[in-house]
Formats: sequence, structure tokens, C-alpha cells
Amino acid sequence: MIFAPARAGLLAVLMLSGQALASDLYVGETPLDDDQPITAEALLEALDQVLVRLTGMVEESPVVKIGLGGADVNALVLSQQRVRIERLDEDGERISHLYLRAEFHPPSVDRLLQDHELPRWGRERPAILLWIAKDDEEGARLSSDRFLEQVLALQARRFGLDVIRPLGDALDMAEVDLADIRGGFLDAAENGMQRYRAGMVAMLDLRADEEYWSGRWFWRLEGRDSGLSLTADSRSEIIEAGLAGLLSVLVGRYGVIADDLDHGAHRVVVDGIVDPVQYAEVLRYLSELSMVEELKVINARDRRFEFELSVSGGRLEDVIALSRMLVIDRQEFDGTLHLRLQ
Repeated sequence: MIFAPARAGLLAVLMLSGQALASDLYVGETPLDDDQPITAEALLEALDQVLVRLTGMVEESPVVKIGLGGADVNALVLSQQRVRIERLDEDGERISHLYLRAEFHPPSVDRLLQDHELPRWGRERPAILLWIAKDDEEGARLSSDRFLEQVLALQARRFGLDVIRPLGDALDMAEVDLADIRGGFLDAAENGMQRYRAGMVAMLDLRADEEYWSGRWFWRLEGRDSGLSLTADSRSEIIEAGLAGLLSVLVGRYGVIADDLDHGAHRVVVDGIVDPVQYAEVLRYLSELSMVEELKVINARDRRFEFELSVSGGRLEDVIALSRMLVIDRQEFDGTLHLRLQ
């Protein structure tokens, strides 16, 4: 989900963004003609969007790979509705289009992926702080293109990515300038990750030529830098291909197959909790993890708290590694995780 947050209530907006992203992972949308009925084919297109978000399969349709048909998709649908959405075209004109919006049953979709031994990336997803420089007939500058922001929002939703756009205010520009973005100097944006509570940083250097657009994507994940260099007929294609590449990398790192899932009881020790507010935040965070079915406090001494988590459906250490709240200090031979508050 992409937005340029207002200064007031920034933290609240960021938290709501993450909640909205998690609830939308199993909702797919596909365009409809005004007089077109909702068909199994349209539902399969919406399901394909959901499966791409979860599996990172951007080169091949998951629906085609699995071999799903009308009877399969009907068994997965929770709800379906027609919605009319107004958007901008490339010229800034408002256009309206009808869409099918379908919500699918999460446990059934997860079971489908498990049965076909496909990776699944759950709802714990790092926010991506994205800086964009744009160079066209008006010169090089930070992008504030309304159409481009809309494309970013649509493609981020399509791929299930939580993308944050910086304010570009004096505080931001004291750390990151145009040359940093165009050169892909990701170090300049590291401090801003804490401000925006992002889990990773990315940059896009977008340039217009006489006949095509070029884009250089840069991103950093767990200290490793990578990216993509692209050319296309439109800026929309540069955005789509770049976010697809990001999704593929993230699912490659955090996606899990059924054989890799954690099951059973896990012991977690958290150090550095100094007051009831911090304790409540840690308790809330651990209990709301998607793979945690039950949480018990088994010991508390000074600033050290020990929890027992009943886990099913993910790799606990990978999910905690995405947190901006807790840091993994070490893992014992028996699997006990030792964490500390950032």
C-alpha cells in the first residue's frame, strides 16, 4: 500500500497501512465490462492475483500451473461484488471502470498451496521505503507525479507490497538528495527507515528518452544490495516490473513450503523490557503473529521475560527478523530464541 503520509499522526497511519495490507492479501480484483456477468473465468483471474501475492510467481500464472478450474475457484470464494473505481489516465483525466472484487477463504487457499508444495509468504511483510527520481523534458527532480503515484498504489496492491513514500521534507532532504537516488546510494536512506518504521529501503531512477522509459531499481534486504535495470514503452511498465522483481526476491527469502513450517511449542526469551507499556507491546506483537496459536508467560525476572508460543504455519525466526521492535540475539541448540527490544 502506497501513500505520502501527513506529518500528524504518522505512526498511526503506518500501523493502519500494515493492517489494511494484511487483510487484503486474499482479495483479488479484475476488470469487468458493464454488461458482463461474473464468470468462473473472472473469479480465476482474481484468484490468480491472490496466488501471485502469496507465492511470488510473477513469470507464470499460479492458476495455470496448479490447473484450477471453475469448480475449484467456487469452493474458495468467500464473497464477490461489483465495484466501480475512478482513476486517472496518463493525461490526468478521470476514468471510471467496473471491477470484480472477490475475497477468498485464507485457510483453504493456504491448504491449496501446501498440497501443491508451493511457497507461501504470509501477512508479516516489511514496509518498503521507496525514493523515486524522475528525469524527463522538465528536468531531473524528485517525483511527485499523481499518475505515477496511482500506478504505484495499484501495482503495490496487486503484488501485496507495503510501499511507503517519503514526505520529501527538510528532514528527509537533509539525508537524501537527488544524486543519491540516481546513483542508488542506499546508505543515505538508512536513517529514514527508523522514521517511517520501514523494514527495507528501495530507490528508483526513472528517465524518459525520446522513444522509451528506462528505470534503475536499487534495494537492500538484510544488508545485501541488488536491483534491476529496465527499459519499457511506459513508466507504468517500469513500476510493474520493478515491484514484481521485489516480490520475487522477498518471497524467495521469506516464503515457506509446508515441509519448512514450524509446529509445536517454541520458547522465546525477551530482554530489555523496562516498563508495563513495553511489556504490553511485546505481548501484543507476539500474540498477533500469524503463526502463533497460543502464548503463555512462563517466567519473569527483572527485565527478562520468557514466553512459550504454540506455533503452526511459518518460520518464527524469519518473521521476527522482519520486526522493527525485536532483535534476535541468538538461538540455542534446543531452538530457544533470545530477543531484545530495539
